[in-house]
Amino acid sequence: MATQYVLIGNSAASLAAIDGIRKHDKQGAITLINREQGSAYSRVALPYYVAGEMTLDELLIRQQPDYGKIGVTLVENENAVAIHPATKQVELESGKKVSYDKLLIGTGSETIVPPIQGLDQVPHHYLWTLADAIGMKQATNTAKTAVVIGGGFIGMLAAEALRKLKIKLTIVEMAPILLPQLLDEGAGQLFLQAVRDEGVTVRTGALVAALAKKNDAIEVTLKNGDTFSVDMAVVATGVRPNVRCLQNGAVSMNKGILVNEFLQTNHPDIYAAGDVAETKDFLSDGRSIYAIWPTAIDQGRAAGANMAGKQQPYPGSLGMNVVELFNVTLAQLGRFREGAGDDVKMLSSGKDGLYRKVVVDQHGTLVGAVYLGDENGVAEMGVIHSAIRRREKWQGFQDGRPPKFSYGAVMQAAPRY
Repeated sequence: MATQYVLIGNSAASLAAIDGIRKHDKQGAITLINREQGSAYSRVALPYYVAGEMTLDELLIRQQPDYGKIGVTLVENENAVAIHPATKQVELESGKKVSYDKLLIGTGSETIVPPIQGLDQVPHHYLWTLADAIGMKQATNTAKTAVVIGGGFIGMLAAEALRKLKIKLTIVEMAPILLPQLLDEGAGQLFLQAVRDEGVTVRTGALVAALAKKNDAIEVTLKNGDTFSVDMAVVATGVRPNVRCLQNGAVSMNKGILVNEFLQTNHPDIYAAGDVAETKDFLSDGRSIYAIWPTAIDQGRAAGANMAGKQQPYPGSLGMNVVELFNVTLAQLGRFREGAGDDVKMLSSGKDGLYRKVVVDQHGTLVGAVYLGDENGVAEMGVIHSAIRRREKWQGFQDGRPPKFSYGAVMQAAPRY
C-alpha cells in the first residue's frame, strides 16, 4: 500500500522534502497543507516586489501544475490547528482531519508583534508573507515618509525597498548597531554609517513606546519621549517558530521542535525541518534554530529522504547570510563573535570600506567570519564557508590573495538572502 505523506507548510523545507521523498519513493501519496492561497513563492524576494523590481508572477517558485505533475495534492487556505500522534491525523481549522503515515512539520516562522501602545489602532505593515508585501506595496503609492521599527534582517530589507522608492526613512533599533544578528560591532558601525550616508535617519539604542493617529499621519513616540510623524509604519521586530499547531503538546519542544539527527521528533513518524526545527549545531554540542532559506532546504531534503525510508543524517546547522543592502555587501558565517579561547584574524579593519574578520578556535580550526565591502568578497567567504564545513585549520593569507586551505578548492559564491 502506498505511503501517505503529509507536509504542513508550502515553502523551502516542504518543497525540498518533496524532492527528497520523490527521489526514493515515486508512488507514495503526498498531501501538502498550505495556510495561504496559491503556489509557493520566494519569501526572500518579497522586498524586490515591494520596490517594484519583481512582479507577482516572478515571485513564484512553483506553478499550480507543478504539484500535480509529481503527485502532490495541494490543500490551500487551510490551517493546521492540531496534530494527533495517537490516531496519526492532522486536524485542520475547517474541522477536516487528514491521515498520515509520515508527517513533516515545515510551518516556518511567524512575525513577533511587539508590545507597542496603540499599535493595533494605526495602520502598520509587516514583511513576511505575500499578503504583507502586497499591502506594503499599496501603502507606498501615497507614503512620503516611513518608520521601520527594528533594524534587524527583515527590517533592513524593508528599509532598502522603501529607500529605492524614495521614501524618507527613520529606522528605530534597540541595539547599538544595525543588523545585530549578522554583524559584529566593527562591521555594524561601518554599515550604520553607510545607511546614514544614504540620508536615512537611524535611532539606535532606542525603542518605540507608542503609535497614534494624528490627522492623516502616524505619530511615533520613543521611550525617551521624542516624537515624530510619518505616513507609514513598518514593524520588523523579529520572527519566531510557527508552532501554533502544536499547542496540544503533540511533540517535544524547546524554543523549536526538538529533532534528532534524522530530523525525527519524539514520534518517529513525525519530522520537522526549517525554521521550526531545533537541530544539532554544527559548531557546538548544543542545539540551534537558523531561520534561513538554505538551512530549510538542507533539512527538508534530508527529512524527505528519511521519511521515504532512508537513513540520511543531517550534519548540523551552520549560520550563514550574504546580502547586499544600501550598496554594501555583507556576509556572516558561523561563530563570528569570538568567545573565550578564540583567536581573531583581522584581515581588513574597515579602511576604504572593507572589513574582513575570521575567527579561529583554540585548536586552530576556522569557526566563523564577517565580511563588509563590495561583491568581490563573496567568493572569499565561499571558500571560508566550505573550510568551516570541512573543519579545516587556519593557514593564513599570503600577499592579500585568497586563503590557501589544504583542500585547494574554491566554493561558488554563497547564495544571497
